[in-house]
Amino acid sequence: MVRVSPIYVIWIFLLSGCIVDEQVVNPSLNKTPIGTSLSEQNLFLEENVIADDPMILTLDDAIQRALIANRGLIAAGDQVDFSQLSLVAAKSQFELKFRPSASVGFGKHSTSGSNKEYGTGLTIDKRFETGTSVSVTPRLDKASGSYQSGVDVSLSQPLLLGTDREYNMTAVDSAEFSERSAKRSLFLTRVSTVVTTVSLVYRVVKQRELVGLNTQSADRLKALVSGTRAKEKIGLATSIDTLRGELQLRHALDTLILAKESYGDALDDLRVQLSLPMDQSIEVDAPLVYDLIEIDESQAVIIALSERVELDQARDYFSESQRYSRIAKHRTLPSLDLVFGYSQVGVNENLLDNFGLDDHVWNVNLATSTDFARTAEKAAYEQSLLGIRSAKRSLELQQDDIARQVKRDFRNLRRSENRISIQEEQIQNSEASMRLAKIKFDHGLANNFDLVEAEASLRQAETNLVSAVVDYIVGSYRLRQSLGTLLKQSEGTQ
Repeated sequence: MVRVSPIYVIWIFLLSGCIVDEQVVNPSLNKTPIGTSLSEQNLFLEENVIADDPMILTLDDAIQRALIANRGLIAAGDQVDFSQLSLVAAKSQFELKFRPSASVGFGKHSTSGSNKEYGTGLTIDKRFETGTSVSVTPRLDKASGSYQSGVDVSLSQPLLLGTDREYNMTAVDSAEFSERSAKRSLFLTRVSTVVTTVSLVYRVVKQRELVGLNTQSADRLKALVSGTRAKEKIGLATSIDTLRGELQLRHALDTLILAKESYGDALDDLRVQLSLPMDQSIEVDAPLVYDLIEIDESQAVIIALSERVELDQARDYFSESQRYSRIAKHRTLPSLDLVFGYSQVGVNENLLDNFGLDDHVWNVNLATSTDFARTAEKAAYEQSLLGIRSAKRSLELQQDDIARQVKRDFRNLRRSENRISIQEEQIQNSEASMRLAKIKFDHGLANNFDLVEAEASLRQAETNLVSAVVDYIVGSYRLRQSLGTLLKQSEGTQ
């Protein structure tokens, strides 16, 4: 039996290093890189999955594997890739584009008869962030037995709607915001994965300890029942004493069966978290050790408000809503474009003859196609102002929610700390009561009632102590999650 007591608890400092390659840090420190490369992932998976031998998992091993193989984390990484591809697509509108064209046709005129037409060309166009668009199109056509070549040049410049650079870059800015959001979501998924993995690892440890505690309790009760029956035969105990012991023994055996089932369930949950085969045999090696976290509650709130990624996201969303409102305001302008066109054309009956681009054509136009009332656009602008106010409230709510989370996790940690002290004292009292009751029962000074009750009390206190220690260890990780210092923020999340 592994029992945590004031004598056997080893006090070590969890805040300074529980994760290999994903080091968990002090609330005031951030020194941890996040993530593992794909080649390292494959190496890790191949060298640890053994068909027959059990896989020995330390807490560091479990966390490292979860950060590589967890399916939810992989899905979050895919979202980052998706957002990056969307950014590439948004930027492509400002690339220099080459658009080849070709046409083949046949027609018939009532006087000139049938006619075949061929044509080919290449349009080179470029759009600028200022809204200016330029295109150049060299072309060659054949119609009515002659060849026509030419070069068309076009320039379009917005005069009202479309002159704002931020308006023209809105697709790119939106894609960059989506990319930042996806990276922050990936980081938060990493943090959640670490905490969930720690919780599952220590759930396995807890259930394994409970199996051991209930096994030893059942063994003690078997010995008690056996001794009571022997005493009953010589008249030193009654059948009531025997029945009392048997009832407590059956309860202990039933509790043992439930503990074993819970242990199996905890192992299955850990396998799913680590993406291990469900038939893979695993053993967990994680110590029931901890150190008291010495940090003031108000200081913890200050740290959280400066470190939490959720606040960065809320501030970014507030800025994005302001940008969207400026664009909506710009959209209320009517569309009016200045369009300049220039063409040079030459005609020759033979394709091999020299073409002289003798004809020159140029034109300047003002073009518009708009609803000058702009009713829908003005309504959209008013909606964007509401969106700014909503984003500001969300930012304030996020700040309050973070402070509430820190205080809640801080209180939970202190409650677990107090429970540990209480259960350690309870174990000492139960052990003393059991020793006294056993002496009385062995010497015929009392029945086994006090002994059975002391056994039940001891088993419950030991169970509560293991639960309190596990809650404290997991709670320390949850507190650092609330502080925003469990893992170092990667580039692009800030």
